[in-house]
Amino acid sequence: MKCAIHSDREAVGTCGSCGRLVCPECKASIGGREYCNSCVQIRLKTGEWPGKAGNTSGAGADATIPPEVKGWNWGAFLLTWIWGVGNNVWISLIALLGFLPYIGWIASLTMRIILGLRGNEWAWQYKRWDSIEHFKKTQRTWMWWGVSFLILWVLLLFSVILLLISLYKIGATMGLDKYWQWKDIMPPQW
Repeated sequence: MKCAIHSDREAVGTCGSCGRLVCPECKASIGGREYCNSCVQIRLKTGEWPGKAGNTSGAGADATIPPEVKGWNWGAFLLTWIWGVGNNVWISLIALLGFLPYIGWIASLTMRIILGLRGNEWAWQYKRWDSIEHFKKTQRTWMWWGVSFLILWVLLLFSVILLLISLYKIGATMGLDKYWQWKDIMPPQW
């Protein structure tokens, strides 16, 4: 990625106030954080960091979405409404329709895909972030939680399948498979 001020130079960090990418020449380290020189100059003149004006996160539809924020969001895709509540993206609650058969499943899957595509932008618009780096770190955490839950669900599914296979084999060795048939568990025909 390139520096926001010098487009011919590679960025080495992000301004902790306005969120712009900075190269080594534009960077100033203060109190263990990196800032761009223009934000430092404004701080020296006014006594306040300009981040409130430069960082538009949480401003809703008026927020300017930085290019670094755009992209696929695995946390939003995997955790849907849980991610949405944590990021003030209330439209994600549509994913709860997944509990309804057929139409709900389609709505939930569609919402997952939309959240994956637009989740970063919506989270930037509807929640206040300290900086782009803070945003990215939080979204990475959501992603790892989503991956963890996915792994747990897969392990649970395989455990249930193995249990059912084991129970069937045990029943077969005892000769119970002769007595158990599909008609026994199917509802009667009227």
